Amino acid sequence: MTLTRIGPVLRPGAPRIHLGAACPQMISICLTAPDKSGDMGEQTLAILDVIEGHLRDHGADRRAIAMAQVWLADIRQHDAFSAAWNDWIDSEHVPALSVVEAAASKRDSLVEIRAYAVAG
Repeated sequence: MTLTRIGPVLRPGAPRIHLGAACPQMISICLTAPDKSGDMGEQTLAILDVIEGHLRDHGADRRAIAMAQVWLADIRQHDAFSAAWNDWIDSEHVPALSVVEAAASKRDSLVEIRAYAVAG
């Protein structure tokens, strides 16, 4: 099996990780927004656009997402997250979704999303 690692994170003092991985059958990617200055909707859409870029790199798109896990820094912003998610997701190919409240380790992100998709 071939495993392709996506987006290494190599910062001093940070854990050595990759943002995701892909094999011929599956793609998994976990991200926070590249620009943390936006509101919940803006951060959500920024993350989803980056996720879709990685999916395209592996022959898939948002329709291939089988499941997404979402961590919100403040669950009271669930409605803002949901509005952005619903505008972005393909309504004919809706994945399983889990949304919980949890603070990001750096405390600068409003939302973190992990998506699992079927590779193209």
